[in-house]
Amino acid sequence: MTDSPSLFSRQRVLEDLRALGFRFQEKRGQNFLFDSNLLEALVRDSGIEAGDRVLEVGPGAGTLTRVLLELECQVTSVEIDPLLCQYLRERFDQPQFRLIEGDVLETKNRLSRRVLADLDPSEGQRKGFHLVSNLPYSIAGPLVAMLVAEREDLQSIGVLVQREMAQRWVASAGSREFGTTSVLLALTGIGKISRSVPAAAFVPAPRVESSFFTWTRDCDRAPLPAGLVKLVRHCFQFRRKTLGKILRQQLSPEDSWWHQEGVETSIRPDQMTPNQWASLALRFDSESV
Repeated sequence: MTDSPSLFSRQRVLEDLRALGFRFQEKRGQNFLFDSNLLEALVRDSGIEAGDRVLEVGPGAGTLTRVLLELECQVTSVEIDPLLCQYLRERFDQPQFRLIEGDVLETKNRLSRRVLADLDPSEGQRKGFHLVSNLPYSIAGPLVAMLVAEREDLQSIGVLVQREMAQRWVASAGSREFGTTSVLLALTGIGKISRSVPAAAFVPAPRVESSFFTWTRDCDRAPLPAGLVKLVRHCFQFRRKTLGKILRQQLSPEDSWWHQEGVETSIRPDQMTPNQWASLALRFDSESV
């Protein structure tokens, strides 16, 4: 007689989810990992430790959640699917686990107020938090950009995302992948791609390959200028135009900033270094673009 499947084995999880009436939805990025060795490796790559406060977005069937809780982290998981929330509540009743049912994004450009309130430490909790997730691909970009820009208490990131997304986040100025989030991450910390994860590792397998991206905030860096995000987003909407043309109403070709930074008006947004973007934002002194 064989033993019953482990509570978190692939067979048992999928059976339990089917019993609840769950069906995978591609639009929600529901691709689950079951390989315990891989999950533990991802948590090691993230660099978190026992007692750390962790935000997990899109826990799905809780396979990564389980590893985080076994490490004795304080985990807040945000899940939009009601059936998965029901499943997670039945599986995890530890006091260090908190589940928020809903969307982590209130709008395309605004984080959920419920999530933001939960990120503030309560009495006795450590200050600062870490984002560790198998992120739904559709929200990865805006979520990471907003957390980095708006939450200085975000200490680190360890997320599984589409490979192309991770490549954008580590891209350098002058490459076609370089964009708004590349600028924000480079100005605030140090990021890298720690490992690749093939599509076959997921259930169901996505149509793309994935990478695990890690980032650690450098607390010695200067705070982001107030108008930086709005400025960079605005300019990258016209990434094929020259910066001189994009900003012709705000910054004349004779302005001293061009000479001080050694920047030509013919430069394109993706050719500007992160430090040059920070300097330009300071030049505008939070003026809207």
